Amino acid sequence: MSEELKELIEAAIYKEVASQSLYQFAIQKTDDDAVRQLLNSLIQSEENHLKVLKDLLVKGEFKPKAITPRLQSLKLDTYVTGGNQLEGADLQNILLYAIKEEQSSSEFYSHLMSTFINQETKNMCRVLASEELEHKLKLELIYDDLFFPEN
Repeated sequence: MSEELKELIEAAIYKEVASQSLYQFAIQKTDDDAVRQLLNSLIQSEENHLKVLKDLLVKGEFKPKAITPRLQSLKLDTYVTGGNQLEGADLQNILLYAIKEEQSSSEFYSHLMSTFINQETKNMCRVLASEELEHKLKLELIYDDLFFPEN
């Protein structure tokens, strides 16, 4: 494993831990059971990512999965206001916050991709960016179902 890839994985692990901490903080700030359930689900999702990254760090090899060519987005992070903080947030704003975090993480990995020389590391960035967009889309669909139901 190249030193570049190792550093990327370590940075990704840090981001996953930071996300878990944010969601843990939010759980302490709400009494709403639906919000707690969503936050616990987000924590579990981050925990799954963390496990994959730690396993990758130990095994030392990366076999990229097939990447969805173009993920769709509802662009809620662009067109819906709110979700700027977790403290005191209701379910709607926590979803928006998580959507924005997933978009930000995808952009982080996309920008990193251009800074690396090693192709394996670039591929890892591409996969991580794609996975973050997949999570964003899942959250957007939940948001859409909850707050824009069909009549």
